[in-house]
Amino acid sequence: MKMQKLLMVIGMAGAIALSAQVASAKDTLKVGMDPVFEPFSFQTPDGKLTGFDFEISSALCEAIDVTCDIQAIPYDGAMTALQSGQIDALINTYAMTKERLEKFTMVGPYIRPTFRLIVPKDSTIDGTEASLKGKTIGIEKGASAIVQYTADTYAKFATIQPYEQINDAILDLSSGRVDAVFGDENQLFYAYAKKQPDAYKMVGESVRDPKYFGEGQGFMLRKGDDKWAAKLKTALDAIVKSGKYDEISKKYFGRSILGQ
Repeated sequence: MKMQKLLMVIGMAGAIALSAQVASAKDTLKVGMDPVFEPFSFQTPDGKLTGFDFEISSALCEAIDVTCDIQAIPYDGAMTALQSGQIDALINTYAMTKERLEKFTMVGPYIRPTFRLIVPKDSTIDGTEASLKGKTIGIEKGASAIVQYTADTYAKFATIQPYEQINDAILDLSSGRVDAVFGDENQLFYAYAKKQPDAYKMVGESVRDPKYFGEGQGFMLRKGDDKWAAKLKTALDAIVKSGKYDEISKKYFGRSILGQ
């Protein structure tokens, strides 16, 4: 009887040890995002990373039971960080364009964005060619789809002024150096038109053109990373089905930005 109890104790100890090994062996997903991209990824006054992409990343990790290591990485260092293995995925509104799909593995879309103009509250610009003729439009130069779209659409009658960051374009909009800024409507509405309605307004039609912007925005991984691609697809499906995606989206935008 004593031997039987001893064997049971040994067996339980072995099970606990095995459980601890399994827990310690849990996969870690290393995610990168730019910390100056409100409302998608930004830092609180005490320096903590937060935002829509941060909360979505955390929900994805929870859905597939992996550890999340979310890192603040400036846009200009993001590709290097991904290719070097510093991170496994970029979750930061990257458009699923033909060019990106040729160079990277992408999962999604997790956002189907629209693009639009923002102008000062007292501006007479309404988005039409007549109102934009001879004006200067600021854009983020790293957003290749926006660069191409504005070149094909607005450059015929307006000057396109590229900036390193959309925030820089907005600063020049405030000072009058540019007349309008064209970019991601979700970002511009949340960060500027919604927060400062006395200073800014959205004008013109919302643009969603697959020719330029693809089918939406997705998670970017190294080419051929089938492991994380499969896990992230499973995770995205899970948080959409559970309603967690809509819960996070409505918190920031008042609606689902995944669209139909």
